[in-house]
Formats: sequence, structure tokens, C-alpha cells
Amino acid sequence: MHKILTSLFALATAAAAAQTLPFTFESATPGMQGYDGATFTIVPNPSAVGNTSANAAKIVKVNAADQWAGGKIVGVTSLNFAQASTSVLSLDVFTTEPVGTVIKIKLEAPYTGEVDAVTTVSGAWHTLLFDFGIPACTGSADLVIMPQPFTNGGGNTFYIDNLQQVAGSIAAPLAALPLTFESNATTDHFFSFESAQLAVVPNPHQNSDNTSATVAKLVRYRGAPYGGSKITFSNPMDLATHSEITLKVWTSAPVGTSVTLKTEKPFWGVERTVQTTKSSAWETLTFDFAGSLSDMPTLAFLFDFAAGSTNVGNGSAQSTFFFDDVKYANVPLSADEPAALANYRIYPNPTASSWTFDAPAGVPMRVDLLDLNGKPCASAEGEGPVRLDATHLPAGLYWAKIQLGETVRVERVSKMD
Repeated sequence: MHKILTSLFALATAAAAAQTLPFTFESATPGMQGYDGATFTIVPNPSAVGNTSANAAKIVKVNAADQWAGGKIVGVTSLNFAQASTSVLSLDVFTTEPVGTVIKIKLEAPYTGEVDAVTTVSGAWHTLLFDFGIPACTGSADLVIMPQPFTNGGGNTFYIDNLQQVAGSIAAPLAALPLTFESNATTDHFFSFESAQLAVVPNPHQNSDNTSATVAKLVRYRGAPYGGSKITFSNPMDLATHSEITLKVWTSAPVGTSVTLKTEKPFWGVERTVQTTKSSAWETLTFDFAGSLSDMPTLAFLFDFAAGSTNVGNGSAQSTFFFDDVKYANVPLSADEPAALANYRIYPNPTASSWTFDAPAGVPMRVDLLDLNGKPCASAEGEGPVRLDATHLPAGLYWAKIQLGETVRVERVSKMD
């Protein structure tokens, strides 16, 4: 009888301690624990600006030697990020640590994943989003908040509040390469890890070496030397037929900076690394995967990483990398474009009054005109020939972003006096 009562008491205690998101920290929150010498307590809100809560949780990394110290909440019953409606974790943060400080969220018991976010202000409340859409973690019971991983403690203080799951976007996996970022790959297709942050952005270095309007941007912040981002396709990459992968890269990091591609499947991966030969210019790098396995569905991108290196990012320009047109070397991008793109014409070019963008009848077309800095100047759309007025524009060179159906191409056009 005693054993039965003891078991029932243990079950009741566990049920009482079980926690469900959201956490507002307005009252005692069972399951809060500091680890590695850190303290994790509920205190009065240090600033009502941007967060009107009366209380917040406070994490202090007390010991200088404990780089990974933080706080965690155990016995959480709702850590399921498999649905779009709950795939993002939202967390309000206040710290006086520098902008670019990494905050890591880990799911444990059992371990199912971790995601980093980066502060954008110092000395004020702001909201960080941790996107678990990929790999859609579920099943863990402990939620770990790890501020400034890979960084010594010694009194570093962080306030957190309003920890909740919010809706995110889970992108349907792409079938395979290429990645052009014009019409297929988006930010939501990638999962960034270990202090790296990737986004699909307008091309800030558009020129004749890369006329794409849109590219991927990866920034390495302070953290693990192997920070990067990866994408998982619905089909394995065919490295038996297409043994080389190429991509375009732009960075202001020094010549000789390592760029690594890694093909992956669970518990296995193959890396290939080459070094840049240019700085502050687009170049095409080739990665030879001859002899590798052809059952790998995931491709990881790591920059300024080399085995045994202690290089870490710092969020600066030299820790920033743009890349584009990831494809099999023996498959031209043009082979993946519809026939309409091969048959369109632009005339007259140069022009003093207007350009005509001609394509087969019935093909939906949109043309966006940009100056050389990427600023929109004009647009037009329709089916078949589309006319774009240039009379109000100053003389000079422009980029024409031409979308035919689901495919995009960028061409240089000229306006005369």
C-alpha cells in the first residue's frame, strides 16, 4: 500500500510540475532551473519600454569558465514544432550585451534539435524568433535557453519573457538542384545552425558576373566555427551522374577563405572544401564529389570553416557571404528554363523612349526595372509583348527583372538621351 501511495504521489507531483507554453513568468513557474552555475529566477521587469509585463525571468551566467551556462524549464508538455501553426518559438529578450549576441534554444529529454537567433538591439526589449519548421522537432520535455554559447560568463545578464509558440511557414521541400533563389528556394527552405543566419535577399552586388536579382545571404555571428545553413531535398542528390556541384560566391573576406559543401543523410556526411580566389567579387567555385554516395538528400553550406580551425564569426562584413546558382556543373541553368525564356527579345536596346519585351503570345510576363543599386524605377506586366516607358528616366544603365510564368531572368538595358 505504501508503494502504491508513493507512486501516486510521484505521478501527482509530476503532473503538477508539468508546464505548457506560453510562459509569461508573472507568477512562480515550476521546472525552472539554472545549470552550469547560472541562475534562472523570476524578477521585476527591468524596463517597461517594449514590454509592459510586471515580471520577467532573469538568467545570469555567473562563472567565467562556463561558456554554455543558461536556464531551462523541465517537464514541458507542448514542445511540438511539426505544424505550421506552432513551428516558431517567440521570445522577448532584454540584455545590455552587444548587438549580434547569439541566443540558443535547445530541446532536450530527449535531444531533438536546437536553433539560434541573434539580438538586433542592446539595452531594450525586442522579440527573437526561433524557427523550428525544419527539422520539425517534437517529443522533447525540456526547453533550454542558452545565451551567448561559446562565450565566457562572469556576470553576463539576460532577461527573457513571453515565451510562446507562434505560426511560421514550413516550405514544401524542393525536389533537387538547382537553387537559383529567383523562383524556387526561399529562406524557409533552409535550416541555419550554430550562430549562422541565412536569408534570401535582393542581390546587393549585381553585375555582369551575376545578374540575378535575388541571392542567399549567410552571416556568421559569434559562436561555433562550423556555423552554416542546410537544405533538404525531397530526392537524394544524383552525385553518380553529376559528380561536380558549382555555386557563385561573393564575400569581402580575404582570398583563400574556405567554402565547404557537405552532403548529408542521418549519421553520415561527405565534405568538400575549396578556397576563394577573389575578394569583393563574384566567382564560381567547383566542388568535386566523385566517388561519394548518391543517397544524400541534404546539402549544407559552411563558410570560413576548416577542420581543426578555431575561426568564429563576428557578424561583420568579412563574416558575411552571398551565394547563388547552386547546380550540377554539367547541367546548364538554361536547360532548366522554359522555352519562352529562350525566345524572348528586348528592343530597341538602347532606347530613348521605351523598351518592348517580347515573348510568345499567352505567356504571362512581368518586368521590373531597377537602377544599378537595385532601386525600383518602373514596372509593367501583361501577356506577350510588354512595353515599358523610359521617357521619364535619366540616361544610363538599368537592370530589367523579367518574370515569365514562374521563371525569372535579369538583363541589362540602356536608356539614351
